[in-house]
Amino acid sequence: MKKLAYAKMLGYLMTAYLCLLIAVMPILAADNAKDQILNKTDSSISIIDSAGRTVTVPLPVERIIPTDYRTTEALLALGARDMIVGVDTAFHQRMAEFGLKDVPEASVHAGEVNYEEILLLKPNLIILPVSGAIYADDVAKKLPTIPVIVMSATTRQDGIPELKILGQILGKEAQANKLINWTEKYAGIVEERTKNLKPEEMPTFYYEYMSESSKWQAIPPTNPAGMVVEGCGGMNLASDLKLNGSVAQVDAEWVLSKNPDFIFMDLMKGFDSGPGKTEDDMKNLLAKYVDDRAREGFENLTAVQNNHVYLIDRDMITGPRWVIGHVCFAKWLHPDLFKDLSPDDMNNEYLKEFHGIDVQGTWAYPLPK
Repeated sequence: MKKLAYAKMLGYLMTAYLCLLIAVMPILAADNAKDQILNKTDSSISIIDSAGRTVTVPLPVERIIPTDYRTTEALLALGARDMIVGVDTAFHQRMAEFGLKDVPEASVHAGEVNYEEILLLKPNLIILPVSGAIYADDVAKKLPTIPVIVMSATTRQDGIPELKILGQILGKEAQANKLINWTEKYAGIVEERTKNLKPEEMPTFYYEYMSESSKWQAIPPTNPAGMVVEGCGGMNLASDLKLNGSVAQVDAEWVLSKNPDFIFMDLMKGFDSGPGKTEDDMKNLLAKYVDDRAREGFENLTAVQNNHVYLIDRDMITGPRWVIGHVCFAKWLHPDLFKDLSPDDMNNEYLKEFHGIDVQGTWAYPLPK
């Protein structure tokens, strides 16, 4: 009993620490953005990119190749459509709703770049995702006349400072501030309404990574996706697990032993969710996931019995729309606290306000009502 009480107390302390960290994130983000801009003149800007590399970018920037489709979405939200001259291979498949169908592919998503294509496109800036930090110097050496920066603008913890820097580089400060203010408005609402919750008022949850391609991988709070659900008024059961990369390998027995109050299942954009998908599509997908695991005792879990199993698309987790996922999690966990907020309406607002498009689809299921 003492060990159990100690474990619970440790879990409460970890939750409190993460809540404190999240509360100061906007302050840290603003400071980081300021510190990363070393110097700016009319003809150039020198920055420390997200890989810690010092890069000088000649101004103005007119031709960009982002090598990650979510970074491309962020650039489009900043109004940089006419600057984008190349995209990665995943963009046309997973982000077709944003257009750019005639823009050539100049890189493999999360992989190598096509140097020949890049030289033909003549960009004056290449943006690699944070996952590309390990090969950024090699790319820069092979393209010595083109500035190469590492900056995704896709995660909760780094998105705002990176948007500030990109706004400065691209001359899109006003658009960047508009998107940042929109994001901080909703993030602030979640923080304000959950900050006084007591530990016993926070339900437990199991957040699964890439549910459509593998099973029983838990997303911890330190994972970029896990960070989005932090501060939403729940307790992540993977908080103290040993990680395999950015996730924790678990099994059915572990999940059954923890018996979470809520289960969140992670969907990769462009396959089973998002544009063109209906609620019935998602309903059938959720039923399939539950049925596939019936022999492992999945239906006996409290979350399943209480219909607290939810699907969420990565569009709402990674990228400039992470705050929509943040509200979604908060409303699933505490519907009474967020009756006035609709993640679906937020998504429509974002698409119309920052992209000028209207897209029908289903990014989360069951939708918080």
